[in-house]
Amino acid sequence: MKNIIITNFTDPVCIWCWGTEPVFRALETHYPDQIEFRYVMGGLVDDIDNFADPGNGIDAGSDGANAQIVSHWLEAAQQHGMPVKPEGFHLFSKEFPSTYPQNIAYKAAQMVDPLKADALLRRIREATLTEAKVTSDPDVLIELASDVGLDSAVFMSALKSSEAQQAFQEDLRQTQKAGVDVFPSFLIRNAEGGDVLLRGYMGFADFQQAISSLTDGSMIPTEVAPSATLLYTLLDKHPRLAFEEVYRAFDFTSREQTHRWLKDLIDTRLLEKEAVGPSYFIRKGM
Repeated sequence: MKNIIITNFTDPVCIWCWGTEPVFRALETHYPDQIEFRYVMGGLVDDIDNFADPGNGIDAGSDGANAQIVSHWLEAAQQHGMPVKPEGFHLFSKEFPSTYPQNIAYKAAQMVDPLKADALLRRIREATLTEAKVTSDPDVLIELASDVGLDSAVFMSALKSSEAQQAFQEDLRQTQKAGVDVFPSFLIRNAEGGDVLLRGYMGFADFQQAISSLTDGSMIPTEVAPSATLLYTLLDKHPRLAFEEVYRAFDFTSREQTHRWLKDLIDTRLLEKEAVGPSYFIRKGM
């Protein structure tokens, strides 16, 4: 058992959950092998025509919510740094009004291969936020499952099963029981069962403070100098990393230093670069 368990109450298409990815990369590198990450599906949008988030200007239903959501996402991306692709975004419609299918897909993946479920969750986030795919479409979900190595036929069967639906309903009950009413939220628990719930988007310093409090100051982050070897190890687990994730994972002095460091690795073909708007992803080179 790890020293700390972080349970992330989330939804696969939540923009601030996407923005938490760099924070999690920083936690992975600065607290190596000390934290276990778990995910509970919270179901952000049951039906877009009955959904309203007036604080973020989202209330137009299937007829106009897509444009409102893109506007909100671009504003959020300015704060958390993760890439967003607004061109062609059309996630919600009368045919596909909900994010529940994406949540159920994660539970189906856990049934098929628990070791690949988190990879599918990540892939759904990428496809939704940076590729403008309609990830509530079962055909798209099956394609994404195949991308992360899940057997398409087995996954499709699980996706359609009552067991996956029931597992998602259990996650919804767990979310309600925990008192979670905003995504993301994080239940941080120590080995003795003590815990604290953080609501909303949090930075690395917020987690550091909570972890220190729960461990009486015994768990402190290590220094992590930029290292191609460590980056490759991170890419073994997360094959496609956004620039912001790399920046947060290591102790760079600035984003400019990060760009220069990555450019050297890209120029020597140790990494491949994939542009997304003003930012980019990197993956292992040939």
